[in-house]
Amino acid sequence: MSSTSTTSSASAAGTACGARVWEIPTTDAACAVILGGNMTDVMDDCCKNAKVSKYENDCGIYCLAQGQDVNKLQSCLTSKSNNYHDVFCNAALNATATATAPGSKSTSSGTSTHSSTTSTSTNAAIAHQPISKSGLGLIGLLFGSALMAVIA
Repeated sequence: MSSTSTTSSASAAGTACGARVWEIPTTDAACAVILGGNMTDVMDDCCKNAKVSKYENDCGIYCLAQGQDVNKLQSCLTSKSNNYHDVFCNAALNATATATAPGSKSTSSGTSTHSSTTSTSTNAAIAHQPISKSGLGLIGLLFGSALMAVIA
């Protein structure tokens, strides 16, 4: 019965933020997390020199895979995260960001300038990307949670 209440609270958090939190607001290689707990510190540590930016009404936080590939960034985030299910990326594991690293890192509450120019084509870019094992796991987790909510 406790798994049902956990599922309900996870669904409530996802609903409050909206489904767009799963859409990283850039077409460049990046990883994001659902904001909560220690995730700002984890992102600051794992993103190295890449700028960390909040998006979708402060529900998500992301950075570009600069100076490392998506696999290394994703591995760092999932190993240091309290909830690795909330870590997701938008590119192949061997991809790196094409943008150059900014002079300094900072966490902002708005969408970065780079992302606002590319946000209209986000869905088209993601459509051709392979789904990682963690992405498939996340889809399975969401499906299983929805199924358990219907059964209970």
